[in-house]
Amino acid sequence: MGIRSQRIGIKEVASAAGVSVTTVSHALNGKGRLPEATRLRVRNVADQLGYRPNVTARNLVVGRTGLLGLAVSQAGGPPFAASDFAYFAQLMMAASTEAIADGYALVLAPADGALDPSGGIAVDGAIIVDPVREDPLVERLRRAGITVVTTGRDPGTGERGYWVDNNHIAGASSMLDHLERRGGRRIALMTSPIEISYTSDVERAYRAWCDERRIEPLVKTTAPDLTERAGYDAALDLLSRPEPPDAIFATYDRLAFGTLMAADARGVKVPDDLLLATTATESQAPEQVNPSLTTLNLHPEEIGRSAARLLVDLLDEQEPAQRHVIVPHRVIARSSTRRGQG
Repeated sequence: MGIRSQRIGIKEVASAAGVSVTTVSHALNGKGRLPEATRLRVRNVADQLGYRPNVTARNLVVGRTGLLGLAVSQAGGPPFAASDFAYFAQLMMAASTEAIADGYALVLAPADGALDPSGGIAVDGAIIVDPVREDPLVERLRRAGITVVTTGRDPGTGERGYWVDNNHIAGASSMLDHLERRGGRRIALMTSPIEISYTSDVERAYRAWCDERRIEPLVKTTAPDLTERAGYDAALDLLSRPEPPDAIFATYDRLAFGTLMAADARGVKVPDDLLLATTATESQAPEQVNPSLTTLNLHPEEIGRSAARLLVDLLDEQEPAQRHVIVPHRVIARSSTRRGQG
């Protein structure tokens, strides 16, 4: 029979460091007023001994569940499986990894009441993805005293609360500039009817970009389900017009996939007759279609990590360096815009 190894606890760390259990607790949790040298020494001893905090015990002491909730707001739109979209899946995975590293478990919850404070899952804090204006779920959580971080801003009160987002105005403008350099002259925007900060900012950037060039904006709003079919139907309408666009910027990759199918059905060649760009992730999908799609990468994995880190800092009563975190974007040029010189 093997000998069961002894679990290193806080008492063993205190004994090895020559300090009290309270001092060890304060040193490891960043609480209390300790000399920095003492704090570092205790942490070094804990690392050398292989100490790992008992998260369950810690949560019992401070009255927490150790759970963080994450939900994609679907207010105002039809229900959909967020995990089916590469953007949301990458954001969720990164947020979960960051939460676990900080001693929390992330619960992926539907937005239909699972996080409702009146009877849903008990969480210490929540990350809400893409809130709509005056989002009802965000408001319920805040009224219940639950700390909330959003990815994307409330379109109506952008400076309120804590959030992580991209500079969508700059990102959209950079993509429109790219399409123009590649020969686009009648550039259409294909977007969703659901008002979130992303779609609102992109449309605002597009209209401002057109105004600067004295071009009539061409905005095509799709069905709200964000499917390939929605993109197909919207693209057929655009391409059937007497003066069809020679470039389309689709705000979601599935809309762009549908646009490729519509272009093929109409005998329109991408990129020779139509330039096409979209917003996507580091997933391989935009590379595997023919032609491969030029994309605006919003780095959802960094958004997820930053949101979880910001939420944990707030729960640990550490004032974050900034209430609002901006994650950079990047234009990735591929075959769908390789007409002309960039």
